[in-house]
This record gives sequence, structure tokens and C-alpha cells, in this order.
Amino acid sequence: MNLALRLTPEDLADRKSATQSVIAFLREAEKVGASVELSAEAPFLTPEQAAKQLGLSRPTISRRIKAGDLKAVKVGNRNRIPVAEFERFRDDYLDELASGLADDL
Repeated sequence: MNLALRLTPEDLADRKSATQSVIAFLREAEKVGASVELSAEAPFLTPEQAAKQLGLSRPTISRRIKAGDLKAVKVGNRNRIPVAEFERFRDDYLDELASGLADDL
């Protein structure tokens, strides 16, 4: 029997409810004699995925990573961009674009 519990960042924001969910899950696992392994994973985007979402080229994203404008982590020899970092970069990038357009008006 496989039991699973997945909590999103939104779920974790309500600590009391998240704690109750985890405790209930652990009790259920104990009842059936299951082992429990806890892990956390942060969602990542590839440079290709980030480029597609922004309407940019992959080399542009790679240049922004090398310049330090967009923080990425290495997984093997590949860059992976944490979703939270992508969202920060996207917001800054859109602000840059809006500012550039406002100057032209």
C-alpha cells in the first residue's frame, strides 16, 4: 500500500493546517506499518522553458544567467532556474520593458 501526502507552498503557509495534515498522515502510515520518507523539492525551469515563457531566446536567458541577472543552479552541467527566481526576474524584466516604453511615449 502506498500512501502519499503532497503539500504545496500555499498549503504550508497555513502552518496549523499543514501540521495537522502531516500528523494525520504519519498516524495513518503507522497504522499500516509503512515507512515514511520526507523530502522537499523546489520546482525548476530549464532555460528553454524560461525563454519560451518570456518570448526570449535561450541564448538570451543564458547570457542573463552568466551576467548574474537571473540566478540558476547547476544540475550536472545544466542550468536550472528556481520558479521563485524566474518570477522575480520576470517581474523585473517586465518593469524594464514598461520603463523603456514609457520613455518613448
